[in-house]
Amino acid sequence: MSRKILDVLRDSVPKKTWNNWFSSLEVKKIDHDRVELTVDNLFIKDWLQTRFSKEITNAIRAATGRELPFTIQDKNISSQSKSESVSQESLVRKRPLQLSNLSEECTFENFQFGIENRFLVEAGREISLNPGAYNPLFIYGGVGLGKTHIMQAIARRAMDIHPEKRIIYITSEQFLNEMVVAIKKNEVHRFREEYRRKADALLIDDIQFLVGKKGVQNEFFHTFNHLHDAGKQLVICSDRSPEELEDFHERYVSRFQMGLAIRISEPSEETRFLIAKGLAKRENVEISDEVAWFLARNVDANIRRLRGAIIKMIVQAKIYEQDYDLSLATEVLRSMNIGTFSGQTKSPVELLFSCIKELTGFEKEELLASSRDAERVRARYLFIYGMKNTLGRSINEIASTIRRKHSTVIHALKKIEKALEQKDDTITEPVNRLFTSMSSKSQAS
Repeated sequence: MSRKILDVLRDSVPKKTWNNWFSSLEVKKIDHDRVELTVDNLFIKDWLQTRFSKEITNAIRAATGRELPFTIQDKNISSQSKSESVSQESLVRKRPLQLSNLSEECTFENFQFGIENRFLVEAGREISLNPGAYNPLFIYGGVGLGKTHIMQAIARRAMDIHPEKRIIYITSEQFLNEMVVAIKKNEVHRFREEYRRKADALLIDDIQFLVGKKGVQNEFFHTFNHLHDAGKQLVICSDRSPEELEDFHERYVSRFQMGLAIRISEPSEETRFLIAKGLAKRENVEISDEVAWFLARNVDANIRRLRGAIIKMIVQAKIYEQDYDLSLATEVLRSMNIGTFSGQTKSPVELLFSCIKELTGFEKEELLASSRDAERVRARYLFIYGMKNTLGRSINEIASTIRRKHSTVIHALKKIEKALEQKDDTITEPVNRLFTSMSSKSQAS
């Protein structure tokens, strides 16, 4: 019966489609109520489910004479022994946190890191093993560097080691939404019981989302204090450091600082090379070192963009039967507006950071730090003005990049514009030099 399903399916799709998408498909099990299928990886699984569901259903009907639903699993996950599966199921029943909150890919094993982030990874592993070891752990850094990956890896490892404990991973937006619903339904007591009394560890992502939301900040502060005083582990994630959380009460910030605050660093070029190789391998694709180095040099530190580039390479290679070579990589990066393929290209924002460094001497991280030193503030304002007037970025984009409130961005723009109107040489000269530098660098890239 299994062979018949595959034979019918093979006859119903073009040969190239079969070779590209169905070659690893196997029928694992046929029950009276469903058919279980397996493939080599999650990427193929998702593709078949979204693009070929109808063909699979028709093949099952033709082979079995029945309308049976089907499931597709990654065989690397579903190949656990029966005893392992039973063990895992029993653990999941004990775990109050639903695994649907966590990505299957966000594990320590899948987090490729270099020396720049070793301290963070080791701290996360220690917390998973011994909750409360560093309390709280505050993880901060830019977009797309892997903060959520580390958070979820800590949660998953802690659940594996301590299945009897209630580990809660949640975003601050979800926390806010649940609080609002609880207030509307007059169930605040239940909400507090859920997070203060029943939790053994609380991991909350994107805490900066609570900026400006005094009510939920206060609720979270009391939850934080209750858990901390009870020796429960807290892990907090943000796109900025504790002291840069403007609009948070000083007492909240001091609580965040009382444990271990670690900035997740941008991966080096060598680390990005390893990440590219690892991402491709997880999709059962082999890329050459030459292609991996090319991607590492041309895609910036945002790992999401690197992953997106590799996924697009895989799809394009399958559809158009292309090789995983430099030509394909170049074509994909060009279509994604990434780099100019010289191996030295920086994103427009990184070019702007470079120009500011040449003009003022301040590194990127110095600009983003919370120092109110007059020279550093002037350099930061110059960067803000450059983002708005040379790159055409919105207030939201600028605020996110510099990890500040919208009002800070607006204030900086007004200060620079006023100085330009007054022909203040301390501002007009660096602004002119900035525009000239950005123009020459953009043309060179």
